[in-house]
Amino acid sequence: MPLQSPENLAHRRRSALLLFYVAALVSAIAISVVGKVPSYRVPVLVLAVVAAGAAILLLLRFLRSNDERERQINYRALTFAFAGTLIFSAAIGFCQALGFHPVSWLGIPVLMVILWSVGLILYSWRYR
Repeated sequence: MPLQSPENLAHRRRSALLLFYVAALVSAIAISVVGKVPSYRVPVLVLAVVAAGAAILLLLRFLRSNDERERQINYRALTFAFAGTLIFSAAIGFCQALGFHPVSWLGIPVLMVILWSVGLILYSWRYR
């Protein structure tokens, strides 16, 4: 396989990341709509699962194309997302123990993607 130019690799990485965000957004929207549209429940649920699967494959494609510096940025961003999700989950559990309304478990993947994205932004600024 011939070597690709750095510009081409950067474009492929950006495309994979953009498509990941689009697929994750489509999945999140479909999951939030599935309970509100009972007549189209099965097709919307299938759309949510397919979009989530596509998001996973695109994320793996993005992560495989990283060099060592980008892997360090991703590691720190994932650490940030894990710690943030852990803190959020503990806070929600504490609030539920006090009698507050429970939060849907479907919000956890969305929260992790948001925190990972914030971590990518923060740590990419730090390493550039």
